[in-house]
Amino acid sequence: MKALISELAARTRVSLIWWVVGTLALVAYVALVYDSIGSLDELSRLYEGYPPAIRKLVGDVDIGTLNGWIQVEFMSWFPLILAVYGGIYAAGSVSKEIEQRTADFLLGLPVTRRQFVMSRLLVGLGNMLLICVLAFVLLTAEVWLVGHTPSAGRYALALSNAFLLGAALLAAYIAIAVMVDEQAKMTGIALGTTLVLYVATGALKAAGAPAPVRWLMPFEHYHSAEAMSGQGLPVLPLLLLISAGVIAATFALYWYDRRDIA
Repeated sequence: MKALISELAARTRVSLIWWVVGTLALVAYVALVYDSIGSLDELSRLYEGYPPAIRKLVGDVDIGTLNGWIQVEFMSWFPLILAVYGGIYAAGSVSKEIEQRTADFLLGLPVTRRQFVMSRLLVGLGNMLLICVLAFVLLTAEVWLVGHTPSAGRYALALSNAFLLGAALLAAYIAIAVMVDEQAKMTGIALGTTLVLYVATGALKAAGAPAPVRWLMPFEHYHSAEAMSGQGLPVLPLLLLISAGVIAATFALYWYDRRDIA
C-alpha cells in the first residue's frame, strides 16, 4: 500500500500546492490588513447590524479585536474550503480512476480493494492536515510580525476543529465516490452537498431549529468562534465528527470491497 500512497501523493502534489497557496494567501490578507482597517468601533457596529443568520453562521464575536477579525474573515470560512477540497479530491482520486478504468489496472496488481480505498483516505487526510498545519504556522508568524501577540492555542483549537470537520466530510465524499463512477457527477454532488449543508446550517440557526435537527448538519459541529474567544471547544461535537468520519470510512471500505466492478 505504500506504493499506492506514494504514487497518489505525487500525482496530487501540484493541485495541493495550489490549494495551499490559495489558503495561505487568504491567511496573509487577514493578518496584514487588520491594522489598516481604520475605526474598529465602526467595524464592530457594522458587524452587529448584519442579519442574525450571517452572524450565527460565521460566529458571534467581537470583530473589533484581532481574534474576532480572524474568526470572521478566515476561520469561519476555513472548513468550507476544506470541504470543497475534500469533494474535489474524492472525485479525482476515486470516481475518476473508476471511470477511466485505472482502478481496474491497480486491482490487477497485488492490491486489494480495501488498500485502494484506504490509500485514497490516507493521502486525502494527509493533504488536508498539511493545509491546516501551514495555515497555523503562517497565521501565528504573521500576527507576531505585524506587532501583535499570537493566540497560538486558540488558532490550534479552531484549526483542529476545522480539520476534524473536513476529515469527516472527506470520508463521506469518498464513501459516495465509491458508488459514483463519473468524476463530473461526483464533483457536482460534492460541491452541491457542501454548499447546501453550509447554508442550511446558518438558516437553521437563524430559525431557532431544535438542537436534534441542527445536529444533523456537519457544520453545526464547528465551534471556532468559541475557540477564538477563549472559551475552548465542546468535547461532544468533536467526538461526533470523529465517529462520523470513522463510520463513513468504514462504509467506503465495506461497499467497495463488496460491489460488483466487472
